[in-house]
Amino acid sequence: MAKKHTPYSDAIEQYTDTQFVRYCESLEMQAQQARDDGVFKVMEILDIDEVHSDESLVEAIRYFKKNAGQIKDDAPVNFLTEREKNSLNQKREFRSGLYCMLLSIKYSEAMQNKSLFFEHSLNYAFDEQKVQY
Repeated sequence: MAKKHTPYSDAIEQYTDTQFVRYCESLEMQAQQARDDGVFKVMEILDIDEVHSDESLVEAIRYFKKNAGQIKDDAPVNFLTEREKNSLNQKREFRSGLYCMLLSIKYSEAMQNKSLFFEHSLNYAFDEQKVQY
């Protein structure tokens, strides 16, 4: 399934290098609060329809669940843009908070552009039509 661009993705790609660094730093600073607020719990609780969802995102979510949100430098990164991948390692240290924030953004983005589905969600109509297998 091909990834679709959304306003988020398009806007991020237009950032200058300096703006993008600041953006990533801002996301990283928000990671602990997001964890405390349970933002990442959604990814652990909901069951993804792995057959019909974006393969690279499913791989990352599976890793996230398996490791109970404790992300290390072996985490799958194929769902990220090259720019985002490059930002994950800074001063030889993997930025797990940034990874979690980017994953949650991509998760939300994929739900909106219909490249991520939940178990049994294909049984319900999205645009007044049922999805046929």
